[in-house]
Amino acid sequence: MMNINHLRYFEEVCRQGSITKASEACHISQPSITAAINGLESELGYKLFSRVSNRLRLTSEGEAFQQLTDQFLKEFATYYEKACDLAEGRKVILRLGVPAVMGTFFFKRIIPDFSEKHPNIELEIFEIATIDGIRMLANAELDLLLGIKNESCYTNCDSKEIFATELQLAVSKNHPLGKKKKITAEMLAELPLVIISKGSYHYKSILTTFSDIDLNIIMHSSQLSTIRYMIRDNDSATIIYKDIFADDPDIRCIPLERPMPAHVHVFWQKNTYLSSAMRSFISYITQLEF
Repeated sequence: MMNINHLRYFEEVCRQGSITKASEACHISQPSITAAINGLESELGYKLFSRVSNRLRLTSEGEAFQQLTDQFLKEFATYYEKACDLAEGRKVILRLGVPAVMGTFFFKRIIPDFSEKHPNIELEIFEIATIDGIRMLANAELDLLLGIKNESCYTNCDSKEIFATELQLAVSKNHPLGKKKKITAEMLAELPLVIISKGSYHYKSILTTFSDIDLNIIMHSSQLSTIRYMIRDNDSATIIYKDIFADDPDIRCIPLERPMPAHVHVFWQKNTYLSSAMRSFISYITQLEF
């Protein structure tokens, strides 16, 4: 008889293209994944995968079955959340993605205040770049994501704005540019820059805005402590959300001549059921003052 866990294993093999990687992602043995796939194929009466160059590929029947399975698992997730919401005050784990550079900024405002107001909701927080987090939402690996909204992307998600900000140049207060009122593109040309790691909206936005400038990027880092050290002690600079260093007396953030607005949103998967816990968090985070 078809097992819902076997369907989840099948979905993971589709994502990974490998039984080995799927077993690692699902935290079960490779033989268990193989047995699940073999069981599905035996019950269905057709092959789901073929092997091409040591990588699994879906058969035509497998592709059709994947579409059915994806739809069913989404519907089941909605059913499960609605069933659980029938019980008031149950303990819930909410999986929340937050870009690393925003982590400290958000955590001191969210924790422990949210936990005190909603003791039945436990936040399981993942540091993840916005673009990667959107993918995790689509794969139901996250419930909610905090990140930057790009109007041309993220069509598979719904969202609500938390606050608006902008990216500015951050330098030490004693840096030669520290007294400037606005930073031109030409000023950035030879400046040693520490930039957020690839895979983020932040990184993509900087490279797009200054595509005509040969930026001198000397380091990629998503760790705020590393970025702060490089600015304070190594005469480097970064382009970052102006709010991040707002309380640091040793760092000054200066507007860019080419404005880089950013709208921080809370995201969730489009056309999905919002559980009571998700609704509580969305309501909480969008009512905070930043």
